[in-house]
Amino acid sequence: MHAFGPNFVPTLLLLVVFAVADFTAALAQNPTAMDEMRAGAIAYKFSDYAGAAEHFKAALDLDPDFTQARLFLATSYAQQYTAGDDSAANVAMAQRAMDQFKLVLNDDPSEEERYKSIVPIASLSFNLKRLDDAREYYGKALALKPNEARIYFMLGLIDWTEASKLRTKEKSDLGLSESAMISKPEACAALRAQNQQKVEQGIQRLQKALELQPADGDAMGYMNLLYRERAEYECDDPEARKADLKAADEWVDKAIAAKGANAGSAAAEKPAPKEPQN
Repeated sequence: MHAFGPNFVPTLLLLVVFAVADFTAALAQNPTAMDEMRAGAIAYKFSDYAGAAEHFKAALDLDPDFTQARLFLATSYAQQYTAGDDSAANVAMAQRAMDQFKLVLNDDPSEEERYKSIVPIASLSFNLKRLDDAREYYGKALALKPNEARIYFMLGLIDWTEASKLRTKEKSDLGLSESAMISKPEACAALRAQNQQKVEQGIQRLQKALELQPADGDAMGYMNLLYRERAEYECDDPEARKADLKAADEWVDKAIAAKGANAGSAAAEKPAPKEPQN
């Protein structure tokens, strides 16, 4: 004779089911910082950056010293920023990202976490046209990774951006179109005084970028532009201007060839379509 009645086993199984359900509900109501981190990672993977940010914020509320969660929160904000959009909300999103990255830097991060915070600050600063800040943070990134071609490229791009703005202003003051070159010696001398250091420095940085990454068509394209900037203030030295314009044209040809070769390599690496099965 059984000690328990015939309805006991189903009743016990039902109690176990309810107990598991209660435990799962309790877990859902009281997630850990790591639970929130995992949920944020899933949202981020599916490009739900706003949702990911909410989970990473929740992880930080539970564990304010969770540096990785703060880094991911900053990255989620940065992903919501759109370069070239100067609206107040978009700029505020970029600032929110930079503020979080700076908190990571203040929290004794690992070298890799430091680098992954510095570079986005530099990039966001550049997109916001805060060139002094961008240069400062790219310089810090270079100290951590001195053989990173992209950093030299960005520093060279900053040099060109500043030089081109000054050249544009000088031409505007002279009443010249963008395509016309400066011909007055005194104007060339004035522009050279402002731009020579930036142009020479930019060329050196792009040369270093190309040493590290010889097939970089973008770096070649900006070498062309920097040589043209140098030619702009050489009206008192016609041979130097001619040589620099020739070099600029050669860099255009190199850039076109490099981009064509890179596109061809990418196409060659793409898997061939499979034969249809009968």
